[in-house]
Amino acid sequence: MNRRDQDAEFFTFHPDRRARIRSPQGNECEAEFRSLGDHLASRRRILVWRVPEDSPWYDSAKRPLLKIPFLAFADESIEDSDEILLPILHEIMEQNRYKLGN
Repeated sequence: MNRRDQDAEFFTFHPDRRARIRSPQGNECEAEFRSLGDHLASRRRILVWRVPEDSPWYDSAKRPLLKIPFLAFADESIEDSDEILLPILHEIMEQNRYKLGN
């Protein structure tokens, strides 16, 4: 089973969850991680966000999942819960919106 299927399976078995964090598989998002500068590969994480139903990009047939490369601090442990992850995702989205001038 590929990683995309594992993410879809996670959200199928956890319909109340809107986000998750996990380690990348192999070279997953390698180019995106390289764009984040020098870092230890052990710091790499993937934030996976299930696009909400009220989003213009939501498609009930696909239940789109957005993967966001993320670097943890050197020895940081990040709890895999919506209470922790959704504010992190919100901050990332706001930072990028600001960078794009929207």
